[in-house]
Amino acid sequence: MIPNLYSILHIDRYSSKGDIKKAYRKLALKWHPDKNQSCKAHDSFIEINEAYLILSDEEARAKYNAEYDFFFARTTQIDKEPVFEESTSFSRSNSSKQKSSYRDPDLNNWTFSAKKQAEKYASMSFSDFAKLIGEVIVETGKQGGNAVIYAFSGIIGTSAIFSLFFGINYGDIQQITISIFFLGISIIGLILTSKKYKL
Repeated sequence: MIPNLYSILHIDRYSSKGDIKKAYRKLALKWHPDKNQSCKAHDSFIEINEAYLILSDEEARAKYNAEYDFFFARTTQIDKEPVFEESTSFSRSNSSKQKSSYRDPDLNNWTFSAKKQAEKYASMSFSDFAKLIGEVIVETGKQGGNAVIYAFSGIIGTSAIFSLFFGINYGDIQQITISIFFLGISIIGLILTSKKYKL
């Protein structure tokens, strides 16, 4: 059985990126070991961070959703998540050394990396972590914006190339001019966002 990362963050399968960030920030600040004196705070904090690091990454979330649907869709309706109960949510807290049980090897590797990152966060002081969490959320938002601009630039560029081809074919100077303009915008968008991703 795989962990229910959505349940850990008190959200459902169809939560938006904004919902994921909001839930993570609230829970991570609540369960940080410096702030929460519960005996399960450390393990709970690590699980919250693992869940966020997987669900906030689009590719990792897509792979996780495939596994989630396979394991959970057969026993419960996907759009009706079980009610979150704080006492039972962190089910893996005593099995922190267990390997992940995903079918996808990439997801297992990402989970291992997420756990390492979460343990690093757990060793930070609360004030340092609170400062970092703001920066992490802002950076995640920037990456999402860059991804949208990158995709949009690709679509505009493809359309502009087809439009340019038809403009040349039919000798339509206005269409050629507009196509070149949009092709230029597309190239600029791709260059700017490619630098962010270091492609």
